[in-house]
Amino acid sequence: MKRTAASIAVSFAGLFSGACASAQASRAREEKLQAELDVFRYSQPPAEVWQVVRQLLADRGCLLAGIDAKAIGQDSSAFTQFLSSARETRPYSEEEGLLQMLGLMAGPKPKFGEGSVSLDTGWRRREGDRYHVDGLVMPDGFRVIFTRVQQDISNYREIRTRDVEMELALAKRVDPQAAARIEASAGGAAQGGGAGNARAR
Repeated sequence: MKRTAASIAVSFAGLFSGACASAQASRAREEKLQAELDVFRYSQPPAEVWQVVRQLLADRGCLLAGIDAKAIGQDSSAFTQFLSSARETRPYSEEEGLLQMLGLMAGPKPKFGEGSVSLDTGWRRREGDRYHVDGLVMPDGFRVIFTRVQQDISNYREIRTRDVEMELALAKRVDPQAAARIEASAGGAAQGGGAGNARAR
């Protein structure tokens, strides 16, 4: 009996150690991805990249609104839009941006160029989340930031998390070579899906 208990204890210890190592590797990969994506810019026209953003969101089961829904062939009827929390593409507002919410913009606030935009998807029922996306026109190119929004049912507040895996998925569609370099630098493909670790409430 004692041997059996000892064996079970050793097995649990091994599982726990393996889980910790996996979590550490996942965090390390996420941090490297974030660092790479922080400096990555698209050289393609912003409108071209934004259309791919719409399609990626739709492929992930997100409902879009207005011009975004029409652009990818989703139902854009008034009734459907009334029931959805989605908001169509609009000029970017720094009050909505994740980086400002998290206080990650040190020094003077950057001035993003004309054509910077944002959109919001509707809630995905199964996943319990939605996305806010910012497209920022910058001097060195176009940057896209995905923010995953989840509802904290304990206090009915939103939890906002940067989703670097969605940003990488977009890069794979728009610039596969750059995406491959970014992924290789971060240590290869992810072992599982997940959002970034930067949060705001």
